[in-house]
Amino acid sequence: MLRFFTSRELSHNLRIPLAKWKRWCREFLPPDPLGGLQSGVARRYSVDQALTVFIGGHLVGELKTSIPTARQIMADLHTCFKEIGVFANTRIHSRHRLGEYGAISAFCILFCRDSRASNGTSPFIYTVRGLVSRAAYDAGPHRVHREDYLETYVPMSTQTPLDIYKTKMKLLPISAIVDRFTRAMDLDRRHFPIIEHYSSDS
Repeated sequence: MLRFFTSRELSHNLRIPLAKWKRWCREFLPPDPLGGLQSGVARRYSVDQALTVFIGGHLVGELKTSIPTARQIMADLHTCFKEIGVFANTRIHSRHRLGEYGAISAFCILFCRDSRASNGTSPFIYTVRGLVSRAAYDAGPHRVHREDYLETYVPMSTQTPLDIYKTKMKLLPISAIVDRFTRAMDLDRRHFPIIEHYSSDS
């Protein structure tokens, strides 16, 4: 998707203060390669660069992680983001597809610190959940909700699902974030596989 945006345009459309947006850009993107060559020319951001900053900003602004923690999470999940179709014109990896059993309507990522992590490895483990179906029904006086989902892990060797009832974890609603970004920037959703089957009711 060959579209580029200025900081001012992104700040306005995403409703993020300009100074904050520029600070996040410095933290989550490498330096502008043209910055030293074209002094006074405003930097322009590709769709994927802007989305990267938006996700990193969500980690800091909404999930209250520190900047170094958010950078670590973004690095850990970069390959995963590609595999679940976060970025424009990527393809969802086969391990995240269900074939004839149906489509995944939404992805979220659970993460927490790994007490077993050693030096040189990421201090976090992640569970990637893809929502397959959701149903609600009455069970006596109670309303019961059932969800079916596909679950994978980062790193793949972990194979340790995060128990939301036992683990102090955080939730990154990645499909909802991409959906919000594309709507705010008036982008063609068909370029983002992760939201191909997503709706706000998912």
